[in-house]
Amino acid sequence: MQSIKLNEAVMYCFGTPLFKARIRDHEAMNVELADILQKERATNPDHHMSAVRGWQGEKDLFQREHPALNRLKAQVGKAVIAVTQTYFGQALDPAKCSVSGEMWGNIIPNGGYTKLHNHSKSHWSGVYYIDTAQMEGDWPENGCIEFVDPRSFPTAFHHPKFSMLPSLTIKPENGLMVLFPGWLNHYVHPYHGPAERISIAFNAMIRVDD
Repeated sequence: MQSIKLNEAVMYCFGTPLFKARIRDHEAMNVELADILQKERATNPDHHMSAVRGWQGEKDLFQREHPALNRLKAQVGKAVIAVTQTYFGQALDPAKCSVSGEMWGNIIPNGGYTKLHNHSKSHWSGVYYIDTAQMEGDWPENGCIEFVDPRSFPTAFHHPKFSMLPSLTIKPENGLMVLFPGWLNHYVHPYHGPAERISIAFNAMIRVDD
């Protein structure tokens, strides 16, 4: 889908799709997911990727079997199918769709963050928040994920009444899943709080059979 018609004269073009939803009754699942990640970190404490001052696990959670992981994988699959058919404006039969990819845990301590990056080798990427922990301070960007407008932007643009900032910031919540195109640049603001923040990130590919 390249454009959305707002009225006869105005058309919204080149929008970037972003899925955002909370999983119902996530509390018990999140306890189990946190336990899985904490045990993995205990056996491999020095594993890092893009996180600064944080821990990131192996990218094999999609291949593991556990009731909590299986439920999360099922939710990811449903979200990927839903956002794909919405974006392309074409209904998909879930029975003919398969979603695969990689998934890994993140445990971020006080002061941890991630630098600007993307996941360009996947159709969709995302994050699921298990324990957002208590935050310190009163700045709104504390631990938030921020997406950067992929289009070139006229830096000289200014309007006294309207703001057209080339980014979108989302505040983490327990049970929240955010799904976005893998090519979309994003980063995580430094998190400050007394406890660690726990989440799961993923890259997903969708296959549709004839």
